[in-house]
Amino acid sequence: MSAIETLLQRNSHARLAAPGPDSEALHTILRAALRAPDHGRLRPWRYVVIDGDRRAALGQCFAESLRIRGISDPAKLEKAAKAPLRAPMIIAGLLHATEHEKIGRDEQGHAVAASLAAAQIAAESLGFGSIWRTGGYATDPLVIETLGGEPGDQIVGFLYLGTREGPSKLLPEEPLDLLVSYF
Repeated sequence: MSAIETLLQRNSHARLAAPGPDSEALHTILRAALRAPDHGRLRPWRYVVIDGDRRAALGQCFAESLRIRGISDPAKLEKAAKAPLRAPMIIAGLLHATEHEKIGRDEQGHAVAASLAAAQIAAESLGFGSIWRTGGYATDPLVIETLGGEPGDQIVGFLYLGTREGPSKLLPEEPLDLLVSYF
């Protein structure tokens, strides 16, 4: 599939099964992420790859995060614990901003988002399905620390990767005239 076809057909896929990317595909996906626009070449991104048994450990971290916030409903805790098991691989993209007189935290966060989007497109072009998830865990200090982040870091997204299972949902063609103007 050409780059333009991949971009025009990209679609999140919630049902992902094994196999996920092997080491060669993962290397390609991460190299694509590192090519994202990055004003000042600050490299504000950090990636954490979670696969195999580590997905269950992340799930336990998610459940503990809820318990710390006072949530004790067993169904919610079980759902949190199982969340990382929805795909064979997850890439967490963290914002690790640095102080800079011209390039603020927001702009650095945009660079991390662009890098995750590049990783997602790379995964799609290699034949893998993906879905980008965020939610309360992305800003939770326990989750960030568990993934090796530092105080002030933020998870911009969890990119779930695997083999598509079942049909993709159909996305309507977006009407450009409603979303684009010319100055």
